[in-house]
Amino acid sequence: MRILRQQSGMVLLLVLVVVTLLSALVIELAFSTLVDLRLTETFRDTSRAYYLAKGGVRAGRGILRMDSNGYDAPNDPAELWSLGVAQYPVAEGYLSVTIEDLGGRINLNALVSAGNVNPVIKSRLMRLFDELALSTGEELIAALIDWLDPDDRVYVDPEGRRAMGAETGAYLGGEKPVRCKNGPLDNLEELLLVRGFTPEIFKEIAPFVRLHGNDKINVNSAPAEVLMALSEDPEITRDAAEAIIERRSETPFKSPAELGWINELPGLANLLREPFTVTSDIYRIEATATVNDGVRRAEAVVNKTGDQLLYLKVD
Repeated sequence: MRILRQQSGMVLLLVLVVVTLLSALVIELAFSTLVDLRLTETFRDTSRAYYLAKGGVRAGRGILRMDSNGYDAPNDPAELWSLGVAQYPVAEGYLSVTIEDLGGRINLNALVSAGNVNPVIKSRLMRLFDELALSTGEELIAALIDWLDPDDRVYVDPEGRRAMGAETGAYLGGEKPVRCKNGPLDNLEELLLVRGFTPEIFKEIAPFVRLHGNDKINVNSAPAEVLMALSEDPEITRDAAEAIIERRSETPFKSPAELGWINELPGLANLLREPFTVTSDIYRIEATATVNDGVRRAEAVVNKTGDQLLYLKVD
């Protein structure tokens, strides 16, 4: 009888072990299935958010096409594009769209035109970098000229005494070897590849520069630093720039004729108004789409004239 009891105990123990193993396998299978399901759902939601974000860019372009007045001024209630869209429900997700006027910034790609340095843009950048207290401004501009121009000759100072730029040879010897592009910048982050443009310097200048459009500056959206960079003689002081900003915050400049008001500021009677305009062509559209746990962000740069898509990136 004792032997039978021992055998029964062993059988019970084996049954318990088998049940435990089966339970562990079932739990592992259930967990794995749940993980796969969640990954599938996340992929599905992220894919839907991707197309929703791209749709947000198209919506932003549509809003810009509706802009038919004769001026462009951020934060003006009459400017529908400046209002944006916040957390707008679309199907099972939400879409936010912001549109930023880039017409008040200096066009970096205009620094070199048809292989030649544009002295107007160069002088604007020099004054901008001086205002931002960038001691290496002259070297930065020289390196940027060589990045943009089509030749492999190192840029020298105007007096021809020393080389200041950087061509391919200077880049191949770095920690992350690259070739000098010898062409226009495709996106602003590309500046980080240009010699001397550290992340700190990039952060300083990014709010004041763009890559597309002409060399006109929209007085309704230009920061004070850009306004001050537009003229050396007569000088646009910070007080004058802030007076312009205060004036446009009350009433935007709606026509070129209204720009005559600027000449009434102290010391600016002889200021040439040619660099100024009251309209913008270049805008940045940012669209953020959320579908459950899926989030995608699209960034586009467009030319409002002709509804041209100049740049698109979806993260």
